[in-house]
Amino acid sequence: MANTKNEKINNNLRPLYVKEIIFEHTDEEHFLTVYDIEKILEEDYGIAASRKTIYIDINTLIEAGYDIECIKGHVNKYHVLSREFDNAELRLLIDSVASMQSLSCNQAKTIIKKLSRLAGPSSDCLLHGVEVDARPRSDNNQINYIIDVLIESIKVNKQISFKYYEYQTSTKKVLKNGGKEYEVSPYQLVCSSDYYYLLGYSDTYEKVTAFRVDRICGIPKMLKKSSVPKPDNVCLKKYMRESFHMKSGTETAVSLTFHTSVIDAIVDRFGQDLDISFLQKDYCIAKVNVPVNNVFFAWLFGFEGKVRIAGPSEVQDQYIRMVSKEMARL
Repeated sequence: MANTKNEKINNNLRPLYVKEIIFEHTDEEHFLTVYDIEKILEEDYGIAASRKTIYIDINTLIEAGYDIECIKGHVNKYHVLSREFDNAELRLLIDSVASMQSLSCNQAKTIIKKLSRLAGPSSDCLLHGVEVDARPRSDNNQINYIIDVLIESIKVNKQISFKYYEYQTSTKKVLKNGGKEYEVSPYQLVCSSDYYYLLGYSDTYEKVTAFRVDRICGIPKMLKKSSVPKPDNVCLKKYMRESFHMKSGTETAVSLTFHTSVIDAIVDRFGQDLDISFLQKDYCIAKVNVPVNNVFFAWLFGFEGKVRIAGPSEVQDQYIRMVSKEMARL
């Protein structure tokens, strides 16, 4: 009786296994015959199926909208023509995971392996040149569980509590807030500079704060209390722009002169709509709106004179004061 029940379950699931086999073993250059599928079903899944039954399963998958093509011949061959993600899209996702410093090495490798399997037979080629180990990254192996709780708490509008740490030395972690738990009303998860952050209202700080997700200690507890509504005077987009991209400061129209060799860097920072005029051989000028702060000045200094402030004079003076102050410290 038990065997009969198992056979019935296997027969119900068999079309799904056939789909899995075709997607894992075929692409535009790799094919399977019904005999191949029959053999894999028996060896890998322990399911005995007739070729006629497998034909029916494949036709059902095609009717369901899966892009499976039959190459007719003395022996018909089947392969997948298109997938939910093409190889270029998968490589973008894989490289994003590989560079995500919030993930531990093992977590990144596990996710990359799952993504690569979506490519079918070309998975090995897809992983060529992917590097995980060389990047400094989190050692928090609970990141997936933490994110699960954060997503759910945002969804159901409930506060959470957790302990949070910082590094005192390169290896020593110290709990913040005197080791007490933070109670936070979570609003949004943000990915910035290869790290995940939680934006939420902190009862401790009485304001909206960003917490590095990989520095949350243990799994957050979801509380019964509803989240505090976001303060009316807080714009999360503005907070993200100022906190994560260091764009706080008075935004000012600044004229920059720069060498043509750095035009790419100028466009990368200020956008493709920038109106650039050529002054003379090898030099240009453009007016940009930029928060005038130390981050802007540090960016400017990195070009070693190839980018200069043409005006206004008060911004020039501010930059000179900053550079002079640093020189005095040497």
